[in-house]
Amino acid sequence: MGALTLLITGATGYVGRATVAEARARGHRVVAVTRNAAAIPADWQADNGIEVLECDLSEGPGLAPACAAADVVLHLAASMSGDAAAHARDTLAATERLLAAMPADGRLVLLGSIAVYDMGRATAGDMITEATPLLEDDSPADTYARSKRAQERLVQASNIAQTILRAGAIFGPGRLWNAHVGLRVGGGVLRMASGGQIPLVHIATCTKALVNAAEQPAQAPINLIDEDLPDRKRFLAALVPAPRFVLPLNWRWVLPLGWLAARMRGEDRLPGLLRPAVLRARFLPVSYDNSRMRAALGLRQPQGFEALMHAAQDGDKA
Repeated sequence: MGALTLLITGATGYVGRATVAEARARGHRVVAVTRNAAAIPADWQADNGIEVLECDLSEGPGLAPACAAADVVLHLAASMSGDAAAHARDTLAATERLLAAMPADGRLVLLGSIAVYDMGRATAGDMITEATPLLEDDSPADTYARSKRAQERLVQASNIAQTILRAGAIFGPGRLWNAHVGLRVGGGVLRMASGGQIPLVHIATCTKALVNAAEQPAQAPINLIDEDLPDRKRFLAALVPAPRFVLPLNWRWVLPLGWLAARMRGEDRLPGLLRPAVLRARFLPVSYDNSRMRAALGLRQPQGFEALMHAAQDGDKA
């Protein structure tokens, strides 16, 4: 395929910067959308293949001409934390305005999340695939998961040609920890002992998948998950330096406390590790399938888990 013009939202974020680099390495022209011009890397200014568009997607002005000129829009921008209002603005309103700005014959690649799967209907030992049931509107899942599911609905309801990539927990240099492991306490870790796999995807796999999807026709949703997935014990063993202490705690022991607290205070007012739905979503012992990613996007995990973790940590020290 020849060079494309790719409009990338969230371009100065963790995944965005790496995706811009991957796209440029393949010779594609990039329109990098950011609402924070101060975060633009210095090397972008010297690259005439990168055009920076400073724009708050939740407000939307200036998007339509850029979208019309792009061959494919890669929508990476979304709220990763914050309250419901932040997700409504930075994930949902931003997506609505982006879709409204795109031409009818446009094409979209959405960076979604495996958080959209309804783990309340899963059981221990299940394999999570693209056919696993998705969250319902009234799900007690956390705000992030509900907003990503609502974002998918917005995209799927549009007439835009689309590919939705449901990423696992993205890791790489500068981003090693994720909430599927447990809780960090001082220099130690309260490890949720549950068995099953941590749904990881390395940043290199994620960015290659995004650009591969842009280079191909629209496809059904695809899980972005590595093949060599560790359990929590193996994950912690790969950290250097090792945590000062690791205290295993069976996640099911926390459930009764969460149910009691939810009845007394309401589940939405509880911290994540005391919310039964969040506990189940993060720690139910399941495995994950990436066969569609391998078949549709031609991707394999570049190295084993330990090699990727050690390289990521070496990158942090550099």
